[in-house]
Amino acid sequence: MKKLFLSGIVCLKLCFGFSQAIPNPLHYTCFRAEKPLKIDGKLNEPSWQKAQWTNLFVDIEGDKKPLPTQATKAKMLWDDQYLYIAAELEETNIWAYQTTKDQIVYLENDFEVFIDPDGDTQNYFELEVNAANNTFDLFLPKPYRNGGNALINWDIKNLKTAVHIDGTLNKSKDIDKVWTVEIAIPISSLNMDDKNHLPQDLSFWRINFSRVEWDFSLEDRKYTRKKKENNEGVLPEYNWVWSPQGAINMHLPERWGYLVFSTQNVGATPINFTLPESEKLKQIAWQIYDKQKTYFAKNQRHASNLIELSFDNNDYEILIEATSQTFIIYVSDKAKKTFITLNQDSVLNVIKKP
Repeated sequence: MKKLFLSGIVCLKLCFGFSQAIPNPLHYTCFRAEKPLKIDGKLNEPSWQKAQWTNLFVDIEGDKKPLPTQATKAKMLWDDQYLYIAAELEETNIWAYQTTKDQIVYLENDFEVFIDPDGDTQNYFELEVNAANNTFDLFLPKPYRNGGNALINWDIKNLKTAVHIDGTLNKSKDIDKVWTVEIAIPISSLNMDDKNHLPQDLSFWRINFSRVEWDFSLEDRKYTRKKKENNEGVLPEYNWVWSPQGAINMHLPERWGYLVFSTQNVGATPINFTLPESEKLKQIAWQIYDKQKTYFAKNQRHASNLIELSFDNNDYEILIEATSQTFIIYVSDKAKKTFITLNQDSVLNVIKKP
């Protein structure tokens, strides 16, 4: 029943227009914690005090929409066992009534984490936490756009979460200030595809964060999502994110930010991270992929060249092979040392020549 319910409301989170511009993904340098952290939501250990906050979250569509009305920021650390994530959410009315694990947490205000350790947009993870410290975690073998079905019964083994509230939960008579969520995700729990994604110096994962925020009403002193004027459904939620997606859809893993690991302890000099050439090639392939989807929606066939897609290219070798229902994109650097292939099912391959 839960799976049917999830698929029925997934449109709340997936409203994607392929023609929208793609923002450049942000990146965050994740240093090692000086020692294991106590997960209590308070962030008072020296390691957390030294860790840098991300930029304040923006609207999921980026600069197409106004800035959020309440601030959100996050920070990260790691050690041999855990990826640690902390987030601070300004909130004048802190409320959450869902307290049973794997309820659809984003039907109330929440904080969400999306992780793709190898960056291929397949086999990725989502975690949602509300102000009552209730969690909803799921695994997706592939994105919804490609027919992916969320595995809701999957759990992050030995996950630790805690919430600290500066205010009062579910009390409408006062003004609250902020709630803080602290998370420890066992790195070993993110290896469902049997690949070794243990962090190494300057290795990186794809990651993003989302804050779902609803307009609310009070009914018998209880918070509830605000209804539309005609009472047919509720007002749409706000989606505030760290690295903007350029579309109202978190399930575009190729648009998430970069989590760059450093083996230095937190407090070390910031790293000047430069994207590898293979990541730049991937971004080009994904731009063409989106244009193909837009072209197919309009013409009911796929384009077989860049001219049909109105895609300008001067820096890379690009080839498209297409039938009416399938396509594959080839992108390489001018030296042809790195090749990227991407097909209609968003299956991505990277080939590097010596």
